Amino acid sequence: MIPRFLLVLLTASLVSMTACTNDASTPSDSTSTTTVDTSSADTGTVLIADKTDDLLYFVDRATRSVEDSIAVGRGPHEVAVHPFEPVAYVANYEGEGSISIIDLETHTERERVMLEPGSRPHGIQVDAAGTAVYVTAEGLQAVLELDPQTGAVKRTLSTGQEGTHMLALGGAHIYTANIGSGTATALNREAGNVDAHIATGEGAEGIALTPDGREVWVSNRAEDTVSIIDSETLAVVDSFTVEGFPLRIYMTPNGDTALLACAQANEVALVDVATREVMARLPTGDTPVGIQITPDGTEAFVGNMNGGSVTVIDLEEQTVVDTLPLGTGPDGMAFVE
Repeated sequence: MIPRFLLVLLTASLVSMTACTNDASTPSDSTSTTTVDTSSADTGTVLIADKTDDLLYFVDRATRSVEDSIAVGRGPHEVAVHPFEPVAYVANYEGEGSISIIDLETHTERERVMLEPGSRPHGIQVDAAGTAVYVTAEGLQAVLELDPQTGAVKRTLSTGQEGTHMLALGGAHIYTANIGSGTATALNREAGNVDAHIATGEGAEGIALTPDGREVWVSNRAEDTVSIIDSETLAVVDSFTVEGFPLRIYMTPNGDTALLACAQANEVALVDVATREVMARLPTGDTPVGIQITPDGTEAFVGNMNGGSVTVIDLEEQTVVDTLPLGTGPDGMAFVE
């Protein structure tokens, strides 16, 4: 039998690839998504970290059923997928802090890499070339660059900001949202230094690039605002209000719509990227946080952290189409074909 991963790679050579991105120059930098087989619109697996039960769930997109679950480190918050290899990385925030390296073919934890005690790893992404894994380390006020094969720390890129929580990769920069400092930081990826700290608002937590790479969006949860940063000038050029404690921002692959998880309102807000207007607010379970948009841009899976459920949204119709019971604390997600 041909292994599933090899079969997907062979199929990929016969179809066009669809990328979900925050990085204009390196498209897959902005996402934890591996998009290979696009022959069926509803294929693929959603990886969902349960931060309460210390599990990683494998959920079939088509059937919306749990395929498997495996134990990872304490408090898994975010997940990223390698762009070319059947490997995922889970940031385990609690305890001493660790990274779980997951074999996606065998559904096993291949290795658990222990970080410096108190690192509190959180936001995590793999670069487009698959040569580095980047993860925020709140406790160190830094971003760690990891070897994708071993998980070893190659570099520590200091932000010097409080609560460096989520990140986005775009062009020459690593952008971080810093909750305690109310800022976004632009780290120079090659040099490793800070190019700018940009004041956005109190409780800056969610961060995403538009797919064309021109704008960085930051959600300021304590102010119910979103700040928009020009990626060329590294200055705030616009802001608007989204009520309900917006924790996270995610962009659709075509760049038309931003999804904001509004944790206190128990809603996801759909925002028109061009006009900055809220087009719809859709109900979720208790405390929506992590969102995974499918590569074709037609569906979104929303982890309800205190509700033990996942809400499924039809983005074309802008309606909730399903609610899946799942664990105790579903949070960060990634997508893999």
